[in-house]
Amino acid sequence: MSAAAPVGARHGLRFVVVQPGARMGYAVPALLAQAGMLERFYTDLCVDAGPLRLLAPLWPERMRPKPLARLLGRRLPPGMPARTVRHAALASSLHLALRQLPLAARRLNGWTEPDRPLIELVRRDGFAGANALYTVLVNSDLELMGEARARGIRTVHEVMQSPDVGRWVEEERGLFPGIEARLPPERVQAGNERDARKYALSDLILVPSAFARRAVLQLGADPQRIATVPYGLDDWWLAQESRPVPGRVLFVGTVGLRKGSHYLAAAARILRCRRVACEVRVVGPCAPEVARHPAFAGPIYVGQVPRARIADEFRRADVFVLPTLCEGMARAHLEAMACGVPVITTPNCGSVVRDGVDGFIVPVRDAEAIADRIELLLCDRTLRERMGANARARARAFTWPRYGERLLGALERLSP
Repeated sequence: MSAAAPVGARHGLRFVVVQPGARMGYAVPALLAQAGMLERFYTDLCVDAGPLRLLAPLWPERMRPKPLARLLGRRLPPGMPARTVRHAALASSLHLALRQLPLAARRLNGWTEPDRPLIELVRRDGFAGANALYTVLVNSDLELMGEARARGIRTVHEVMQSPDVGRWVEEERGLFPGIEARLPPERVQAGNERDARKYALSDLILVPSAFARRAVLQLGADPQRIATVPYGLDDWWLAQESRPVPGRVLFVGTVGLRKGSHYLAAAARILRCRRVACEVRVVGPCAPEVARHPAFAGPIYVGQVPRARIADEFRRADVFVLPTLCEGMARAHLEAMACGVPVITTPNCGSVVRDGVDGFIVPVRDAEAIADRIELLLCDRTLRERMGANARARARAFTWPRYGERLLGALERLSP
């Protein structure tokens, strides 16, 4: 990160970051703090600040409900000054509670908007005297970005999910009715219109992949304002020892139509008909009614497992499959690569997989192609080993330090 200091010194950029949740372990505010470019970080709940700081020592880990355990896992990275953090813990806690009470949520209107408390904090602070705003909010901050532009503050918006996700998901819900609730077409259209307005207000638009970039361009964004910054992963993933169980095919993620889980299930049924010896293992949240649906029959559904066990799932996988219909950039495929596992995915994954080198890129909605590539890798052990080694080497280019270099390089496009 030796290039970090010159970026801040040369351009004089001082950022306000608005980010609910512990996305990517608070990577962006931490990097900006290291570079001397963070003025204030606004978040909802963090164990290092606010009421969670007092609660964590009093509640034994073994007695914590899962949702609380995840919240108490939100810790600021070492070296990030706590004085830069502002949180809306009470309002955010109220919102989390009201989500369980839909009737009360509707009556309280604006109080139930999850990002509103953070936005109001930024407004009350007058943007903390910063000259740059970095936001990962979807569209709830349009007014805030307009206010920033009016003050002469540079605006950076990070696109986490490809903006055409609504179209892909609604098409799939039409193909497989009764599994997930449909959205009115006008709601999808309205979301895209807000996306377009957000891009017009952004001095810099960060996207994690070429797939997401194409979707942003289709909504009229200025290509000169777009920078591609793929995500990273912790170095310790690269130290994991691969111990694959022959024939074990792994999927990690939320089971549903967007992730293409049903196409993997169809591939599993095809492989069974071909008498290919394999175990298709699905790890991640799965609603019981989804798992029972005939379209999802075939794999073994493990359910959600603790984060500490996920690495072992990757280490013991022979092949990793993510037949997703739409992503910004799925980090799960990068974690599989770091563990030396060949990846089969789609062009819509935002993947860094090189087709035929680290794994295979197959068309979306093509269970037959997925089954063919799984069978090839399971039967040709030399190919599997070569692709696994290539995948691990490829993952070395996508660590968090490399992400930081790319991010700070992109921010050099800005000037106060």
